[in-house]
Amino acid sequence: MALMWRRIMATDGAINAFLQALGFNVTRSWIFDPSTAMWTLILLSLWQFGAAMLIFLAGLKQIPISYYEAAVIDGANGWQKFIRITLPLLSPVIFFNLVMGIIGGFQAFTSSFVVTGGRPMGMTRFYMMYLYEQAFRDMQMGFASAMAWFMFVIIAAFTVLVFKSSGGWVFYESEKG
Repeated sequence: MALMWRRIMATDGAINAFLQALGFNVTRSWIFDPSTAMWTLILLSLWQFGAAMLIFLAGLKQIPISYYEAAVIDGANGWQKFIRITLPLLSPVIFFNLVMGIIGGFQAFTSSFVVTGGRPMGMTRFYMMYLYEQAFRDMQMGFASAMAWFMFVIIAAFTVLVFKSSGGWVFYESEKG
């Protein structure tokens, strides 16, 4: 455990050294300062957006170039091509990434557990970390199970809302033959 905290402190030092090289006079602990700990975890989660980006890239690769060529012939500019071709044809991918992001956001655990341990002052103790603590630290399995079911219901409700709203903004190319 002590090795983990030394690595975290070294990361804080590296961030501060980088900012000082840019001309900022910074000597704060980003992870252990209550005002910046949550923002540090948010930046960490943004850093982990790579899988969704690969899915977006796969969706972009599936849009036929002939659609863009036809739009250029019709006189469309870049913004019009983006709004009228790219977004509608990418909307199923956006929908998928939105649903997966909502589920992953509610289940945030790893960054809080590994990086901060819920510190400082409980500022980064997410719901799932509290559930874990109730189950495996305090051995309150019944309460933790109830918390897990409650989280399941909340995630299901948000997912149903996104699915219900998808009819108005997700475009599925239908085959008319």
